[in-house]
Amino acid sequence: MLNVLRAGAAELRFRPNPGPRIVFFHLPRTGGTSLSKDILFPNFPRSRWCNVNFAPEMEPLDGAHRPLMWPAWRRKRIQLLAGHMPFGFALHFPGPSEYITLVRDPIARTISDYYFCRNNPANPAHEAAIRLSLVEFVERGHAFTQNCYARWLSNEPFGAYFRDPDEMLRRALSNLSQFSFIGITEQFEVAVQRLCERYGLVPHAATKVNRNAATPEARAVSAEEHEVLRRANALDLVIYEECLRRFARSEAVAASA
Repeated sequence: MLNVLRAGAAELRFRPNPGPRIVFFHLPRTGGTSLSKDILFPNFPRSRWCNVNFAPEMEPLDGAHRPLMWPAWRRKRIQLLAGHMPFGFALHFPGPSEYITLVRDPIARTISDYYFCRNNPANPAHEAAIRLSLVEFVERGHAFTQNCYARWLSNEPFGAYFRDPDEMLRRALSNLSQFSFIGITEQFEVAVQRLCERYGLVPHAATKVNRNAATPEARAVSAEEHEVLRRANALDLVIYEECLRRFARSEAVAASA
């Protein structure tokens, strides 16, 4: 009984009016690990959040939760669902949900992906990243260096098939339109502030978790490298521009409030 009372008291310290479930759709190499660990998870008791990290065959990676094996009552209690997942995965969790995400300049994100693979021997693309130059790595399509946003937002890594890139882009933009909040990595502090205001979260100090200290800035790559990365991420550049427009509109609304 005492443990039950303690658990109940602990939960009272968190969001008093949780509202809809927050679903953080974590796009790779956008600063999402910092957002999850520094801001999102600390605002919820452990019994109310679910951390997912799915491989294409929907097998959890790196010790992530297995919510599809949970009973419906447990999934219904979840107030925060965060991680790498297919779009629409929140439908497995009864009750209303709102999607949020972070996006980063696609060229900088691709460079970060390459160096992340180089610096992590456990990564499946590590050997290729060590052996190949940035241009070769991208041109051969290793990791998520080609249109990462379009692929993840359209569910292409999880088996969705498209006749051509335009169809994939349309699906990605359609799914993106259902997001309630989109933050910009290059404006991380502002994005965190807006996110906390929207959902009544308490901000916490940011750390440098999972960041690539040795990754060069996008402006440091050669003109040839930049052109290869731009071509390989043409769809993502369209998506990023849409996200920038949405973020600017939200900033304008916040300034006028």
